[in-house]
Amino acid sequence: MSPSANRRWTLRALVVPLALSFLLHGLLFLVLWICPTHTRSPVLSIESTRITVEACSLDPIPAAKPGERELLGPNVNTDFTPQLIEAPPVQPDTLVSGPTLSPGDLLTPKGSSVGGSSGNGNGVAGSLFPLAATATSVVYVLDRSVSMGVNNKLDMACQELLASLRQLPPTTRFQVVTYNTSAECLVINRRIDLLPAEPAIIAQVASFLDALTATGKTDHANALRRGLQLHPDVLYFVTDADDLTLAEVASITSCNRGTAIHAIELTRRPTPLPDSPLAELVRSNHGSYRRVSVGD
Repeated sequence: MSPSANRRWTLRALVVPLALSFLLHGLLFLVLWICPTHTRSPVLSIESTRITVEACSLDPIPAAKPGERELLGPNVNTDFTPQLIEAPPVQPDTLVSGPTLSPGDLLTPKGSSVGGSSGNGNGVAGSLFPLAATATSVVYVLDRSVSMGVNNKLDMACQELLASLRQLPPTTRFQVVTYNTSAECLVINRRIDLLPAEPAIIAQVASFLDALTATGKTDHANALRRGLQLHPDVLYFVTDADDLTLAEVASITSCNRGTAIHAIELTRRPTPLPDSPLAELVRSNHGSYRRVSVGD
């Protein structure tokens, strides 16, 4: 082999390994550059912790200086300890009430009047409906629910009502509202307003009351509102059930325009209840309360 040929083989033998070495090192540096090494983050450690709290004290309330207690008043308590002081009792309003009556004091034979025929409009002793002389109009609101049929309470009330009508002066106007769950005025000569107290009209009322029966439940508030819509001077409310609510009493009072409401309770309870809804009704509407003992 010629010398020139030997040199070519020698150079080829050197160049090829050297090229491979450069290629491998280049690839290694490229990999290291693309994928940097992750170093561990430094760890912060707290070797010791000490918290110091300075003591704090509250000074007690100083005693009042001479003269300060006089400014506050002799009965002022400067102690901050919670105390429960009982309020003084509230005295209930005086309840205007009529006498307690029994059926024997009231009942009169059907068709007869109580106390003769004076017609002075002041009522009579023992009557359920004593009417003031100044009253020119009166409405009778009569409970006719099923409980009024017990112990002949409805019959007794109708007899007393009729006797009262016969005592009215001819100039006085009246109406009768009977109710259970509904309230209805008497229809006399196609009229449901206030009627004159004339004998012919009272005779028709007597026929109606004689045929009246006790049935159904009660709606006192509706009946009282119906009676107040006629704007009478006086309204008599006759029932055997004191089960009005105080909310209903307040509602009735708010729609009253000057009518005096008198309540007559037909009950077996021996004594009246001064805080009952009926008592509150008459107290709030310038009336009086009567309890009529019925039953055993």
